[in-house]
Amino acid sequence: MEIAQITWFNTSVYKYAKADFVLYNRTQRVLNVSWNQIVDLRNDMIMDIQLYKMMSNEYRFFPVTVKVNACAEFTRNTFSVQDTVFKYSNIRPCNLKPDFYYIRNGMPDFSKCPPHMPRGSYKIVWTVTFHSYLIYVLEMYGKILDKPVDWKKIPKHNWDERFN
Repeated sequence: MEIAQITWFNTSVYKYAKADFVLYNRTQRVLNVSWNQIVDLRNDMIMDIQLYKMMSNEYRFFPVTVKVNACAEFTRNTFSVQDTVFKYSNIRPCNLKPDFYYIRNGMPDFSKCPPHMPRGSYKIVWTVTFHSYLIYVLEMYGKILDKPVDWKKIPKHNWDERFN
């Protein structure tokens, strides 16, 4: 993952909302999200997730669309979201009362994601609603790459034999 941004949020629900992928070390990015919620949302949030793939120099519709109840998927631990949320945040999607929420240094477990997605750059748009009222729109950008080639141990050479 490379970029995360909340492109729009409902100011009657949130005072503040921000999302970003930041460098944790030289190679790893982590997710930091924070928001101040002023309305009781409980467990009625619906997430509409749409993927777009980079083709011909622009993000185009990709036929992966999912519409789910956030609390139900959290309870099922889909893609190990529950494990990640408990480890890196104070969020409980089935009981969202007015409060300050955060995710700090969240490292998603990508091994739980679908294994046969085509390689390339993607944009994921999360549109979240509460009883058909739009709450926020989150956009995430990232790439699916081939696994790196395993570096094999270089055999030790007998230097004496080489130079004799």
